[in-house]
Amino acid sequence: MLKLSILLRYLRPPGLSVMAIQTTELIALDTGSLMAELVFGSIDGIFSVLGIIAAGGAAALTNLQIFTTGMGGAAAGALSVFAATYLSETTEKKTRLLNAWENSKNLRARKSSNGNSQKRVPTKKEHAMFHSLLSKVHRRALLSGLVTSGTSSIASLALLLPLVLIAQSYSVSVSILLGITLLSFLGAFRGASLKQSAAKSAIKMVVLGVVIIVASRILGNYVETVFLNHP
Repeated sequence: MLKLSILLRYLRPPGLSVMAIQTTELIALDTGSLMAELVFGSIDGIFSVLGIIAAGGAAALTNLQIFTTGMGGAAAGALSVFAATYLSETTEKKTRLLNAWENSKNLRARKSSNGNSQKRVPTKKEHAMFHSLLSKVHRRALLSGLVTSGTSSIASLALLLPLVLIAQSYSVSVSILLGITLLSFLGAFRGASLKQSAAKSAIKMVVLGVVIIVASRILGNYVETVFLNHP
């Protein structure tokens, strides 16, 4: 923060509010938590395919059928979380950036009005700084989207691999057990990183996973009974 203040002292364009620059710089330089994004992407990937595996196993599908369906779900989940992360970050930070810019212009207008001087318009240098900050926001959002979608894909693939590496008689059970185990570890890590109880956070994740599994198995049994075994 001290280095940023010193840097801003030299970068501040004439007439631009120091507070506005600090706000916009902090918006653009806000890197967030890489580990939080890794955990979020992994949890999203597990949830994306855990239900598919449970439903496919309950519907007595073959490993290849479940694997193929799971790959499609994993790809859709990764693209979905990328789009959601990128759009949410750019929308939020661009809104804050534009508000800070407008506040800075309003402050300059009030100062000009009080001094009975001609209304001052932003210079090319100030516009260049604004667009530079805007570019940083987009780059940071793109990185966040790639991290979350990448970890989502990896976590999904980890749950799908037992379907092609292990015998069909217990491969679905291994995948589900692996998913619950990963959810417990990720939940504990998430709780610890948020200064909360790691055990409670792990239990919450496991409960969510169990709910998804039970609901998906009920749906899979229903599909098998009504459609697959229909004469």
